[in-house]
Amino acid sequence: MSGADESTTVLAEPTKAAEAAVEVAKGEPAKTGRFPLRLSGLAAIAVAAVLVLAVAAAVTFGVLLQQRAATDRAGAQALATAKAYAVTVTSYDYQNLDRNFADVLDGATGEFKDQYSGASQTLRQLIANAKATAKGTVLGAGIETESADQVQVVVFVDQSISNAATTQPRIDRNRVLMTLTPHDGRWLVGKLELM
Repeated sequence: MSGADESTTVLAEPTKAAEAAVEVAKGEPAKTGRFPLRLSGLAAIAVAAVLVLAVAAAVTFGVLLQQRAATDRAGAQALATAKAYAVTVTSYDYQNLDRNFADVLDGATGEFKDQYSGASQTLRQLIANAKATAKGTVLGAGIETESADQVQVVVFVDQSISNAATTQPRIDRNRVLMTLTPHDGRWLVGKLELM
């Protein structure tokens, strides 16, 4: 064969690698080397799975973070309410009993409201007869349990009580457990227990 014939033969019969390169350039899958395409397909599936898991983890974390923030907010609001309410429920003046009792009932709900309403007439009579006054002072308070819809708070409160028969006020030291629930944007005391 002459030199011209050899070059024609070489040009006329491209190598398998060259054919694969041409097919890839055209966008056609190569006839040889299918394993790398399967591998990249598996890699794409793995990347997609990792992305799905990452998004699910981010959403779950976001939801948990929102729930924790709501619980923290509820706890802070209920704690402030319980401290103020402890003063309200342990302070009274025989000359302003209507207002004192109305303030206590305004911050109450459920079981405690029913109990206080039922006992208020007897309490009113006892306080008025003794010409008694009392002032509550919160010494400390802490959250016992908390969730977004119910918080239990322990309050330590001193109650200084005076009446017509005593010259010096008597100090009662109380530890009170309050259970508070939200109602129309306010936290109300549904249960109050002396501990």
